[in-house]
Amino acid sequence: MRRLAQRIDIQMRDNRDAQHALERDLEDKNSAQFIDEKCFNLRNTSDCISYFHGVEKVDGTISVPETWAKFSNDNIRHSQNMRANSIRLQEEAKNLFETLSDQMWKQFTDTNLAFNARISEVTDVKNKLQMQLAKTLQEIFQVENTILMLERSIMAKECPLKLAQTRLECRTRRPNVELCRDVPQFKLVNEVCTIDDTLQTLKLRLRETQDTLQLLVMTKCRLEHDLAIKANTLCIDKEKCMSMRKTFPSTPRLVGYT
Repeated sequence: MRRLAQRIDIQMRDNRDAQHALERDLEDKNSAQFIDEKCFNLRNTSDCISYFHGVEKVDGTISVPETWAKFSNDNIRHSQNMRANSIRLQEEAKNLFETLSDQMWKQFTDTNLAFNARISEVTDVKNKLQMQLAKTLQEIFQVENTILMLERSIMAKECPLKLAQTRLECRTRRPNVELCRDVPQFKLVNEVCTIDDTLQTLKLRLRETQDTLQLLVMTKCRLEHDLAIKANTLCIDKEKCMSMRKTFPSTPRLVGYT
């Protein structure tokens, strides 16, 4: 297109040169016609006639009828050639503009299709993220309930453990031979061990559940961050970019006719 523009600039310069040559030739011919008409109208009784001795010996002519006619014909043919070249360039420019217009329309359509495909893809990912976030929130709710139940279970086991340990400690103060390792003693020891094992298991489960909750909260934050990014992407592509691409210049406007 730049090369065509350069050729058009050169052709316009050549057209102006041809125009100036025709204008100079026409101006010279008008002057010559005026002089010849003046000479034709001279009479013996004219006031402006006079002697010009030796004028017949001076030959200031620079052309003969053949070269005189050829000069004007050459100017005419040159101007005709310039007009023909201009017409060809106009057709070439018109065809180029129409081709470029078609290419721009195709590119415009292809870009819109790419935008729509990308918007659909991002929307699909956003919907999946929302579903995953909903599941994560549900899991967080369930884990928090589990933590609450574990804490209640631990609290429920603390009093029985205190009671069993208090009974066991109290029985250590039995005097002399009464400090017997009897069945109640064995039962109390087993009760303390059983309750304590249960408490340790519950506390371990509580720590594991709390760790799971932390991971779920981190996952929730990451999903919310990803959702915010996808929402921003959709806002840019769908709301801003596509709204600016709702209209496109018509073909006549693209080729410069309007």
